[in-house]
Amino acid sequence: MIGGESGARLPKEGRMKLMATKTSPIGIIDSGIGGFSVALKMQQQLPHENLLYFGDGGNMPYGNHSAEEILTMTRYMLRFMEERGVKALLVACNTISCLIDRYRDDMTCPVLSVVEAGADAVSQMAVHKVGVISTCFTHSTRCYPDLIGKKAPDKEVVSHGCPDLAKLVEANVGDPAGQGILDADIQANMDALVNQEKIDCCVLGCTHYPLVEKNIQRLYPGLPLIDPADQMAKTIAGYLQENGLVNDQPGKGTLDIYTTGSVEEYREKAAKVGLNPVTSVQDYPILKL
Repeated sequence: MIGGESGARLPKEGRMKLMATKTSPIGIIDSGIGGFSVALKMQQQLPHENLLYFGDGGNMPYGNHSAEEILTMTRYMLRFMEERGVKALLVACNTISCLIDRYRDDMTCPVLSVVEAGADAVSQMAVHKVGVISTCFTHSTRCYPDLIGKKAPDKEVVSHGCPDLAKLVEANVGDPAGQGILDADIQANMDALVNQEKIDCCVLGCTHYPLVEKNIQRLYPGLPLIDPADQMAKTIAGYLQENGLVNDQPGKGTLDIYTTGSVEEYREKAAKVGLNPVTSVQDYPILKL
């Protein structure tokens, strides 16, 4: 929730703040293309909003870095967004979201965490045993079990870290030849959750995973999947409405994508996942660790 326990905090005293307007963009940051799933939900549910996306593809995957390295890379993206005056920031990377309390005060705009959104979504469901698949780093922080436990203490959470799935999604999404590779890795990570743990639903705890939601549904028909991006879109829509920041332009909003990775790959993957329009895809210098 924006403004609550895990929502935005007021800017630090004395800090200059760019005035947000209705046409100011909503920022989305991620370690790679996984946040495209969040951008897609935003385009579907808030089609008039301008979006500014930063994917740190040159340092992907974040889940294999140390916490201090992740914070350094995250602050690099935060400065980018702050300099461009975004009216809200969506942290579309679960790995980054787990460390939100260590960087949220770096921003002068509201910051919404995908983990917070996922926990909110779970708390509204009439289920008992909740599975969570995520990167190994996200799994190791216990951010999902801890936050779901606070919001819905009646639910049992079974968390599982997937070492390679995000990287495989990044490489194979939209490629028919790569679907077998994806299916095999999904099954290696989820079979025990579904067949032994008997989970009632599964949180897609990495924004790469909704990009292969159809694969998961085909492999485990009937298993409810929770995409935190749905809740993110609802929460940000409420915030914009309450603060008079809804973009009321008549046409579709813009989507400008910046990446430290391959511009051509990002342009190709954006088209494959259905992002439309994509106003520009531009290169941005990588932060050398």
